[in-house]
Amino acid sequence: MESFSNTMERVFLPIAHKVGNQRHLAAIKDGFIMTLPIALAGAIATMFNHVFFLSGSVVGELLNRMDWYANTIQPFLESTLIPVMGQIWWGCLAVGVLFSTFTIAYNLAKNLGEEGAIAGIIALASYMVITPQSAGEAGWGFISWTSFNSTAIFAGLMTALLATELYCWIKRRGWVIKMPDSVPPTVSKSFSAVIPAGLTLIVFASVGVIFMEAIGMPLQEWINDMLQTPLTRLGQSPISMVFLAFLAQLLWFFGLHGLMIIEPALNLMYGPATAANLELVEQGLEPAYVITRNFFDVYGMHGGSGSTLALIVAIFLVGKKASHKSLAKLSLAPGIFQINEPMVFGLPLVLNPIMAIPFIFVPAICLLIAWVFTAVIPFAGLIYMSPPWTTPPVIDAFLATGGDWGATILAAVTFILAIFMYLPFVLIANREPDYDAEAE
Repeated sequence: MESFSNTMERVFLPIAHKVGNQRHLAAIKDGFIMTLPIALAGAIATMFNHVFFLSGSVVGELLNRMDWYANTIQPFLESTLIPVMGQIWWGCLAVGVLFSTFTIAYNLAKNLGEEGAIAGIIALASYMVITPQSAGEAGWGFISWTSFNSTAIFAGLMTALLATELYCWIKRRGWVIKMPDSVPPTVSKSFSAVIPAGLTLIVFASVGVIFMEAIGMPLQEWINDMLQTPLTRLGQSPISMVFLAFLAQLLWFFGLHGLMIIEPALNLMYGPATAANLELVEQGLEPAYVITRNFFDVYGMHGGSGSTLALIVAIFLVGKKASHKSLAKLSLAPGIFQINEPMVFGLPLVLNPIMAIPFIFVPAICLLIAWVFTAVIPFAGLIYMSPPWTTPPVIDAFLATGGDWGATILAAVTFILAIFMYLPFVLIANREPDYDAEAE
């Protein structure tokens, strides 16, 4: 095991570090993180509607069995709170590509040493100039929602990266308007961006017109058909899901934040699926995609990466070592809310040869079981919402599926299975010397 670890450290870790520090991937990761406040606001508003307020929600259906509630409270909700929550969804999630385009460009520009806000505005303008000015037969001025919803996520992402790279490249060439030193810095920066911004917009507007005239479809639609749809379909393969879960845990084993490193890949492959499911439900349709971004968290990461809350419970059940029991007690409260660094670095799980097998493989096994009972055997409902990442295990399944009991039971079963998979390794760890006790 030691020789394997040394070999992996020598060969694998440099690659992982390079991938994690690659400027475009870092910009995508940080850009999506910056949108979390509005994403969470939209998700929470949606959960209130689909779990509590709507008459067909799991709580609403129960409450509407009472005549007084159905005749007084429900009409009030439908005329006040339900529309309010719907507008929050519309302004935060339904047009989310606008926010991610800005934030990704902002972070990439900062990585390149340029002004992030200006680059973000230029990227957003570049996205708008490739957007058709009319939708179907509606006439000029009616812009299709599909230019901003889940089908346009990849188009917005590519626009952010390419527009920012082009803008920064032009600036580095010195093609800027230089103002006297007496001009305030803010004004000077704005003027220096005029020529790079103008050239960037000309390029994107030209490409947009070429696609409309020569190919007969908007650039966003072409990107969706040629890139985003195939990538989303690839993500729906259980092989892709298991591989990404395994890779994330392998990185964690070597002390790297696995999920953060592969987050750009997860967002590209599963972010559109999550958004598309929610859009379908908002339109009164059934969700279509089994594997979403938070499918990993709901079914495979109970208490954080590696399903470490299951390890904590296993230690409580059969653990003998005083140090492990003490650490489990300290880690329980954070673990319930999906924070597992005390366990990962305190036990530690990093480079731990005994816990390597369950820590790396338990999430993948749980995810595969969940996929079988969702895609093959339709026991659990599909995920279409994203609860806050600190939502406790099992509860997050209930909320993410709008109160589906099958998904809730499945999440509880995978959690229990994870506990049982950790038990033999906790028993093995019991035989190892407790160095802290010996030192005392």
